[in-house]
Amino acid sequence: MNASKELWFGFNDEIDITILDKIFNLDYSVIFVHAASLPRLESVKFPVGKSIAVLVDDEKQYQLAKGAKGLGEKIKYFFTRDPKLLPKIDRSTASIGLFHHIGDKAGLLSAIEQASLVDVLLLEFKDITNIPLELVLARTQDSRTRIFKKVLTAQDGEVSLMTMEGGSDGILLMSKSLKDIIALNESYQKFNKIKLDLKPAVVKRIEHTGMGDRVCIDTTSELFPDEGMILGSTSAGGIVVCSETHYLPYMNLRPFRVNAGGLHLYVNGPNNFNAYLSDLQAGSKVCVVNSKGEARTVTVGRVKIERRPLLLVVAEIEGTEINVFIQDDWHVRVMGSKGEIIPSAEVKIGDLLLGYLQEPGRHVGYKIDEKIVER
Repeated sequence: MNASKELWFGFNDEIDITILDKIFNLDYSVIFVHAASLPRLESVKFPVGKSIAVLVDDEKQYQLAKGAKGLGEKIKYFFTRDPKLLPKIDRSTASIGLFHHIGDKAGLLSAIEQASLVDVLLLEFKDITNIPLELVLARTQDSRTRIFKKVLTAQDGEVSLMTMEGGSDGILLMSKSLKDIIALNESYQKFNKIKLDLKPAVVKRIEHTGMGDRVCIDTTSELFPDEGMILGSTSAGGIVVCSETHYLPYMNLRPFRVNAGGLHLYVNGPNNFNAYLSDLQAGSKVCVVNSKGEARTVTVGRVKIERRPLLLVVAEIEGTEINVFIQDDWHVRVMGSKGEIIPSAEVKIGDLLLGYLQEPGRHVGYKIDEKIVER
């Protein structure tokens, strides 16, 4: 899967702190704040999945920010404008970033040169043209550094999400306007969908395998009847297991849940990362996908593991074998190749399920180039 974009919100002393209540209910994942304004956040209760990026001017500010009351575990990024300060920031506890101003060609070349030093390069521009952003994106496309742009309006943010087709990896909005805050969030939802090439998977074998540890993935988002998660035993791909949004005769629906399957399974996530179900925890990111292949990133709110009978479904996509272990119970559904909902108890050999193929080879969830055999 392609990299998932992020929305960040810039907080300062001019912004009413109550606006964070709205921010926390939108898709803004990080609050960006200068170290001098950090104490204003000490009384704020941050929800799961929301974190802080702190801009520091010197080592003293950095040390004070590290010790901020009640905020330490929420600080996931440290930024500076001074590259000389970067070696003094502990990368084992947080990602590091450089906040760079581009006002001329020299500033542009400096940004490109320094991009490899950090995890995130946050850019602000003197001029309204996006040509400098295009040049940075082009020159850093093979780098792991993520490129963010600071914007003052929703319109600027929307255009930046589209620059060079792929757009910047993230947007930092610095605005007190609730209208802009909401408008940019709506644009983000539109452009952050990932398109996957789902394919028919022909069922070749079905086996009742007995008891195993089954994982339910409960998300912090509402899931819909046409959505599920791609799950598989191997890195070659998986099938779409449906959200728990379909008729249950004896209990209420769980519109936040996917009854995923065996503890060992991979689930597809953002940034071309596949996570083991055993590694998921509150705050983890996974992807849900619909029958058209449109995927979006959601946050895990809870993982529930219980002993349940499991069903092995082995299928084939274009000559490649994939398999999934799901709970052996009628109420767990998989998606057919045309988007139809099929209870696990009714899956038959020869059925066409909705599946996904990807290039195999993973190390701790990340794609690597190596010869690999998975059975």
